[in-house]
Amino acid sequence: MTKRILIAETEIKVRTMFKDYLVKNAYQAVFANDGKDALDRVEMQLFDLYFISIELPVMDGLELMSKIKEIQPLAVIVLIADYANVDKAANALSKGAFHYLTKPIEPEELANSIDSGLRQSGEVDEVGGISPASLEFSRELIDLLLLKGFTVEQQHEFQLLGTLITYQANEKINLTDNPGTMIWVESGRLAVFSNGNQVDTLRPGDLWGEETFIGTNSIFTDLVALTDSQIRHFSRKRLLEYFTYSDESLIKRFMINLIQCLYFKWRKAVMKIGSAGFNSFNIPNN
Repeated sequence: MTKRILIAETEIKVRTMFKDYLVKNAYQAVFANDGKDALDRVEMQLFDLYFISIELPVMDGLELMSKIKEIQPLAVIVLIADYANVDKAANALSKGAFHYLTKPIEPEELANSIDSGLRQSGEVDEVGGISPASLEFSRELIDLLLLKGFTVEQQHEFQLLGTLITYQANEKINLTDNPGTMIWVESGRLAVFSNGNQVDTLRPGDLWGEETFIGTNSIFTDLVALTDSQIRHFSRKRLLEYFTYSDESLIKRFMINLIQCLYFKWRKAVMKIGSAGFNSFNIPNN
């Protein structure tokens, strides 16, 4: 699969260097003219690797990095800095940046950063079971995980068990059994908080709180709408009633699927923690 790389940089010389190398090596390169342009592109599709100049018009590189991390927490981001911004780039390593390059960029330095960045991205792929550029968890993916083995009719019945609620931006999501502790994000984006710190971002198609079907006291996070959002809540009581009157094999299948969902999320979380702790790689910046 062709690797997708986003380059948010305005300097023509640097853009040309990237273009020449990426085209020669058969990578898919997408160039953004400013921070907002880059964010708009990320909203449409995710990338395997990002190169972001700190000095960008409209929205600077550090703000752009933060917003990309909201959308794609495992994003592998390499910052580009001139001499005046080296300290900012170095400090950004503790905030999730993978590495930084200083101008002028040497060809070997560029090649090493691309290889190392894609290797890191590939490790996310190996552990998480899905490439970073495919982390737009669509409803089809959740159906595959949670409702695997359900007939089309059973999937439709399951959807109808949920209560669809609209939340405004900055509104806290109600995680009680009425309307339901297991949620399915229909539209919008949610921030996941643990002990006051944002630890993840949910996007359309994401599932959250599925562990509460197994244990009612499982919730230890808070959810807040980042944008106007539509959330489908599933009450544990309604789900139990549904499975009570269904074929016994269906509840067994659902439990197996739940365990698979939780295992998938656990592996993704482990990779996220590992990525956050990996601050640099050995490339000289002379």
